[in-house]
Amino acid sequence: MADPIDIRPIIGLPPSDTARAFGARDELRQTVKWSEMWHGDHARAFTVAKVAKLDLLNTIRASLDDALRNGGTFEQWQAGLVPELQKAGWWGRVADKELTGTSQPIFVGPRRLRTIYDTNLRVSRAAGQWARIQELKDVAPYLRYSAVMDRRTRPQHRIWHGTILRVDDPWWDEHYPPCGWRCRCNVLQLSDRDLKARGWEVSKSPPPEGPGRSFWPAGAERPVRVPSGIDPGFAYNPGKASMAAIADKAARTLAETALHNLAAARAVLRDLVDSPAFLKAMDEPDTGFPVMILDAETRGLIGADTPVAMLSSATFAKQNRNHPELTLARYRRLPEIGAAADIVARDGDTVLLMVKADDGAWLVTVVKATRTGLGLFVQSFRVQNDRSLKRLLKRAEIIRDARK
Repeated sequence: MADPIDIRPIIGLPPSDTARAFGARDELRQTVKWSEMWHGDHARAFTVAKVAKLDLLNTIRASLDDALRNGGTFEQWQAGLVPELQKAGWWGRVADKELTGTSQPIFVGPRRLRTIYDTNLRVSRAAGQWARIQELKDVAPYLRYSAVMDRRTRPQHRIWHGTILRVDDPWWDEHYPPCGWRCRCNVLQLSDRDLKARGWEVSKSPPPEGPGRSFWPAGAERPVRVPSGIDPGFAYNPGKASMAAIADKAARTLAETALHNLAAARAVLRDLVDSPAFLKAMDEPDTGFPVMILDAETRGLIGADTPVAMLSSATFAKQNRNHPELTLARYRRLPEIGAAADIVARDGDTVLLMVKADDGAWLVTVVKATRTGLGLFVQSFRVQNDRSLKRLLKRAEIIRDARK
């Protein structure tokens, strides 16, 4: 059984902490080819290509987690890990298929370890940096692509150097560094005052690049387009993927725990929705966050297998546009509404959960299951008065009513 306390340290870390992004990868996945995991998959699971034993994979993961949390150089990390790799037989020339998952011999040495170390730390740091960028974008709304500009700099990265675009420009969805193996590029966050002081201007459009190329990830049904100047597997924003992974991990942990200890899962959920992570998730497109845990009877009304209801960032944005009366304090009552609604009703394939606020208004949440029943999500959240609530309940089947 998952322990809901396990998610608290990850959510509780500062959003810019690289350990937070790395800690969201709670799954160990065995792969033979690096491209078996693609883009955002790396935010949810940890892998090292050609490591077929989960205990060895976990040893490598734990060593990287320690390096992220406690610091240290590559040389220190390597010195601590190599004896464990040698003991397991995953060092030097390795031809054991049980260890590698392939019949082809491989060579494991410092160069392979350097790639593992650099890629994991750079991507985790990029995710942590993106979280801080989101925190500051109201006062510093621009990013400048910064390459090292030496003889090792890739030609396309040299062209991108100095590009200044708004934080929310879709160009960063594919071009947020690192943009390849051993890529050393970074971004600099800037305010209007910074631009003026340095004599810089926002770029009129992203810099030109070639048509890209096709790449066929391992196990994929069709090839994908890889932008020019970006290595396959790097054309995504690690920060956005990490926030979604953290929310997904929280939902999985809460769902597993709720089946055995509903009260404990609900207590942790209240903490999570009260935390800054809730608004961070709502600020990222295509992200959701757990906001309710329903008991078996309530979720059974609409055929949901999972107890955890998610609120998507798209629904949150739409609600904010159309219902300014829905304050953050009211959103943070969603866990309570799911746990102790004054009225529970069913309306077709949705369940309605209602509580009365201190000001006399009714907070009404509409929850729906996906077609398979494996997902549960908040369809809408609104404020209603006694008269509009009465009209709503006329067409619904009341299941529980604490007013009676």
